[in-house]
Amino acid sequence: MTDFVRLTGNETFTDIDATVRDFWAYALSNLKENAARGYLAEFLVAKAVGATGPRIEWDAYDVLAPDGTTIEVKTSGHAQTWQRSGPVVLKFGGLPGSREGSKVKRSWSAATGEMIDAFVADVYVFCVQTTTADRPYDGLDIGAWDFYVLSGGVVAGTGQKSMVLSRVIRLGGEPIAWHDLAEAIQAVANVNRKDLNDFPVAPVETRDEMTEDLCIHEMAPGTCALCSPRAGNASATTLADTAVVYVSPSHVGHLAGCFHKGDDEDFCRWGEVTRPGAWQDLRNGRTVAADSGARVGLVANEACKSCVARS
Repeated sequence: MTDFVRLTGNETFTDIDATVRDFWAYALSNLKENAARGYLAEFLVAKAVGATGPRIEWDAYDVLAPDGTTIEVKTSGHAQTWQRSGPVVLKFGGLPGSREGSKVKRSWSAATGEMIDAFVADVYVFCVQTTTADRPYDGLDIGAWDFYVLSGGVVAGTGQKSMVLSRVIRLGGEPIAWHDLAEAIQAVANVNRKDLNDFPVAPVETRDEMTEDLCIHEMAPGTCALCSPRAGNASATTLADTAVVYVSPSHVGHLAGCFHKGDDEDFCRWGEVTRPGAWQDLRNGRTVAADSGARVGLVANEACKSCVARS
C-alpha cells in the first residue's frame, strides 16, 4: 500500500479528455451489477462502523473497524442485470469453513503478501438487496438492504464454504436495517471475543461446590438437579436427560448457574432447549436448537467447557 494515493475523482488522465470520475461512472454506474453491488455493501458496512478505508483488494477481510474488529462482508440480492431462470436462491460464498476431508480454504494476506490458511474475521455481515425483479431497482435506496450479523466463530463452526440465507437465519441471524448495523456488529464482536477468545480457562468445579443460590428454576432448595449439591442422589444420566440448555447469542450451550453468565439475569437474547437429552446431544457434538425462551430456533453449536466439567 506504499504507492496508494486516494483519488478524489477530479484527477485527469494523460492523453485523453477524461477524469477519474468519468471512469468511475463508466465502470460503476450500474449498482445492480454484482461487482458494484458487492463494493457498495462493503462501503455501507464501513460507513456504519466508521471505517475510512481504503478498500484493499484480496485482503483476508473486507472492513477494519476503528476498534480493530475485522469484518467480512458477503452480498446477495433478488434482482440481477441478467435474466434469471428458476427460483431465487440467496447464497453467500467464500466462507472459511471446510468439512473434514475437503480442501481447506486459503486467504491472501495483504499484511504478509502471501497465502494463509482461511482467515476467520471477528464478524460476518450478510447483506441482502431486497428489491425483487418485478420492482424498479434504486441502487441509492439504503432502505432496500437487510443485514444479518453472525460471529466468525459461528460461521467457521459450520464447516461450510458457502451458505444460503435460510441457514444464516437458523444460526441466529436476524434482518436489521443499516441504522442498527453498527450496534449489531459491536454486540456480536464483543460476544465473539468474550465467548471464543478471551474467556479464561474455566475452573473445574465439583458438584459439591455448587450452591442453591445459583438456581434459576424457582425450585425448592436441594431439589434442582442442576444447581443443588449433588441434588440429593441425582445421577449423571438423570442430569443429561433433564437439563435445560441455555443457548447464548454466540451459540454456546450452558447449564444453569454457569459462571459465564454471572449474576446477569437478562436472557432476552438467549434461547432455551427444554427437550430431554439435549445436553447429552450437545456434549456428543450434535447441534441443538432452542425450543423455548426469548429466541426460539437459536442454535447451540458447542457445549460450554465449564458446564461439561461440572456435569
